[in-house]
Amino acid sequence: RADIICTTTNTVAPLFDGSWVKPGCHLNGVGSYTRNMEEIDSAFIESRCRVVVDTPEAVDVGDLKLVSDTSENYVGLLGDVLAGNATLDATATSDSVKYDCTMFKSVGTAIQDVITAHEVYKRAIKRGIGLQVEM
Repeated sequence: RADIICTTTNTVAPLFDGSWVKPGCHLNGVGSYTRNMEEIDSAFIESRCRVVVDTPEAVDVGDLKLVSDTSENYVGLLGDVLAGNATLDATATSDSVKYDCTMFKSVGTAIQDVITAHEVYKRAIKRGIGLQVEM
């Protein structure tokens, strides 16, 4: 009965039954990145999760096959949440559904990798660690 679940696999079948997830849980799905991969039960996501994604392309992966950018439970991009233009509220309700969990789906982008690598590089230089290799 976890409060936070993080999945980082490349599986094509859900890792657990969505009914096992307790209300109020937050899920981070970062492993699946194609339409046929599904780490987290897509029916669970559709029926119980408010969803935020890192990029518009994340909506096209298997975990979110039952969610679209026009779905009631789709919140939007992480950048919109961080800018205050969208709210990830696990208690949001509609006429017929109460979403009791939140989910962040990340498929990553090259620029995130470049920025992260640059930060690691700068910190290594500052600490005087690492090995410079001539290429």
